[in-house]
Amino acid sequence: MRTADPGLIGLLGFVIATLTAQLEHLGVQEVAPVFWVGAAFGGVVQVTAGMLSYFNGDNFHFIVYNAFGWYWIVVPGFLLGEEIGFFGVTGTARGVFALVFAVLALAFAPAGSVHNTVLPITLLAVALGLGLQSAAAFAASHTLGTVGAYVLLIASALAAYMLIEKFYWLTMGRHVVPLGPPWIGGSEDREP
Repeated sequence: MRTADPGLIGLLGFVIATLTAQLEHLGVQEVAPVFWVGAAFGGVVQVTAGMLSYFNGDNFHFIVYNAFGWYWIVVPGFLLGEEIGFFGVTGTARGVFALVFAVLALAFAPAGSVHNTVLPITLLAVALGLGLQSAAAFAASHTLGTVGAYVLLIASALAAYMLIEKFYWLTMGRHVVPLGPPWIGGSEDREP
């Protein structure tokens, strides 16, 4: 029996949560949607995709979706703590948290580069965007946070681009957008 690819929901969760959070960073919407969308799509959906990847024997997506899924479970906790004044996490503590995940995204990029061109670029954009938002927290710089938000919007758009390709390939058997060759040669594209 052939199972569905959990990467479809993993990418969808990342796209929706990242887009929602960055729109809040840019002042386009309030923080409440970040709490709910982040917890549901960023957290639950990505952790589910990661665990399903585990059962498919896919170590790369298991760790990536779980890492960023748990990121999105913790971030709404930060927001809730700040709102109710209980275990609030602000300022440099958020900067450290963002920095940890920037480093993780950077560490995941070489392994992603055996898949195609778009995946490592997406991970590098995540690393840069979170790195800028981390620096913004340490320096109390609105400008760095804004630039980081735009870079993360690019990462979200790249993930949506991969989602389109993966969805059409898996449902129609057609490649509709090019993802580019793997950066690390001698390895087949591990994505369907």
